[in-house]
Parts: sequence; structure tokens; C-alpha cells
Amino acid sequence: MKTIKLLLAFAILSFGFSSCKKTETNTTEDQQVSPSETARIVTSYIKDKNASLNFSRVSSGFDVDDLLNYDFCFTFVYPITLSYNNGTTVVVNNSAELLQVAQGMTQNLYINGIYFPFDVQMADGSIQTVNNETEFSTVIHSCDTDNDGSPNYQDTDDDNDGISDDTEDLNGNGYCGDDDTDGDGVPNYQDTDDDGDGIDTTDEDLNHDGDPTNDDSDGDGVPNCQDQDDDNDGVPTADEDHDHNGNVADDDSDGDGTPDYLDTDSDNDGIDDGNDSDADGDGTDDDQENDHNGNDD
Repeated sequence: MKTIKLLLAFAILSFGFSSCKKTETNTTEDQQVSPSETARIVTSYIKDKNASLNFSRVSSGFDVDDLLNYDFCFTFVYPITLSYNNGTTVVVNNSAELLQVAQGMTQNLYINGIYFPFDVQMADGSIQTVNNETEFSTVIHSCDTDNDGSPNYQDTDDDNDGISDDTEDLNGNGYCGDDDTDGDGVPNYQDTDDDGDGIDTTDEDLNHDGDPTNDDSDGDGVPNCQDQDDDNDGVPTADEDHDHNGNVADDDSDGDGTPDYLDTDSDNDGIDDGNDSDADGDGTDDDQENDHNGNDD
């Protein structure tokens, strides 16, 4: 009897161990490594960007996830498992480790696979599960800020404002993702109105040569597309939308053919707008009227 009890106990323990082992196997089988050209594109892009700039030189707080978010419109939800072309795998727990993996790639050893499925956080904050290579490729190729058919990572002018992305690297640190003239949280290279003055960057190309960076109405050395006071009259360009219709370019108080935001004397009274006040107390600034004292000037 004692022998039978021992055998029964051993059988129960064996079944328990067997059940645990099977559960672990099923969990692993939920993910499968697959060849992924997209994984190679992403890691190679990180490697190339790191070669052209040193992330340590970029403004505080920038990391690889910022690069992914700007140029691919997603960030990984870590951990992820990547595979090399020699069949080995590596678990990546954060963006710093992803940078290390990318830096370590060579011509003979590189990432060419990933374990599916995995989650990504899209630029809008939503979480999306990527189940296969087709879905992964769709994620990066649908990241097209200006909808010109060229995904951001292949587009030299992401916002199609006539200024190349490299030129929008105003601080000269080798990366344009941390240059934001108007401080609206959108970097200039993805912002259709870089200085936030109500005039699209493309519309600040006054000489129509296709380059908004060589138009400087007030000669202050700052191109209009980055200048929040284009005519340097002391009145911010955005505040010269006197009819409040959202279009600064159609306000011409003195009817001289020059919109107020480019006119240093909007009411043509001989006094620069920055020095004008409400002389007649009618509630309308003098730079918007010709009648300061109740009589025409």
C-alpha cells in the first residue's frame, strides 16, 4: 500500500510539472520570428542617423524613440525581440538598447527579422498590434506628413513647405526634429507654418523662387518664414489679422496694396505702426485707421 501511495504521489507531481512546461511553451509559441525587411529598414535608419549625428549632441531629452516617432510615426512598446541574419536573436528592452543594437550592426551582421506579433504606439498615442511583415511595412509607409506619396523617412521635405528638412536644422546639431520656431510642439520640418504667424511657410516665399528662406521683408536677417514680426513694426504678424478671419494676408488698412503684416505704416499716417496708439479714443488702434482725432489725417 505504501508503495502504491508513493507511485501515485509521483504521478501527480509529474503531471503538474508537465502542465507548467506546456503553458510556457504555448506562451513562446504565441510569437514567431519572421524575416522582416521593415525591421532592417528601421534599424539601418537609426544606425545611419547616428552616424550623421551624435545623439549626445542633440538637445536634452532626445532619444531614438523621438527619431522613430518623427520619421516613422510610431515607437515600439518594449520589450521586442529582433533577429540577426545569422539566426541569433536579441531582446530589446528600451530605446537605449535599440540604439546599441543598431550601432553594432555591420555589413556582415545586421537585423533582418523580428518576433511577431508586437505592439507599437502610434504618433496619436494609440496602441496598435503588428501581426506580420505586411502590417509592419504599412505602418512606416503610411507615415507621410504632407501626403505626397513619399513616406517621411524617404522624404527630403516632410511638410512640403519648400524648405528641405536638412535646412530646417536651425541649431545646426545635425537633426531637425528639435527645431521648433513657434514652440507649438511640432518641429519646423513637419510644421506648415514654422513661425506660427498665421501665414503658411510656402506663402512666405514672396519672390516665388521656391525658397522661402531668402525672403526677409524687414532685412533683419531672419527670413519671414521664421520671423514672427515680418515687417519689424513692433506688431507681431499674427496680430495684424484685423478682421479676425484667420487670414493675415488680406488685411490692408490703407489700401496701398501692401498687406498690413508687411507694411510698417499700415494706415499710411506717417507714423510707424509700432509707435501708433489710439489717439482719438475710439477703441481702434491708430495703425488700423486714418482718422486719429475724429478728422481725416
